[in-house]
Amino acid sequence: MATDKRTKDPTPPDGNGGDEPIKDAAYVAMHSDPRFIELKRRLYRFIFPMSLAFMAWYLLYVLMSAFGRDIMGVDLVGNVNVALVFGILQFVSTFGIAVLYTRYANRNFDQTAAELRDELQNGANAKAEEANR
Repeated sequence: MATDKRTKDPTPPDGNGGDEPIKDAAYVAMHSDPRFIELKRRLYRFIFPMSLAFMAWYLLYVLMSAFGRDIMGVDLVGNVNVALVFGILQFVSTFGIAVLYTRYANRNFDQTAAELRDELQNGANAKAEEANR
């Protein structure tokens, strides 16, 4: 059996493709860019309501486990009770939120984020130097 042994660990690439570091002024300019502001607004429009909904759902589970033991102990099928179903639904809702977020991100901000990142990495240094002159 032939084995391929490496004699040396590969050198990881630079974070921005080997170019010079991005200037602080470029980050400041990007932060005030209307496209970046819109991108943050779209992100928060998903994250805050979804976080609140999930926390409310989780709090219901915790409160029902603490104070609604009679309801949570009701057997639904065999040894499967309401508490077990609630617990499993916590996992299901977590994965569901992840799927929803992926779809939302793909539709609403991945393209804009990629454009802004590319502009920051490839064109922001030149703009920052012009602004400092």
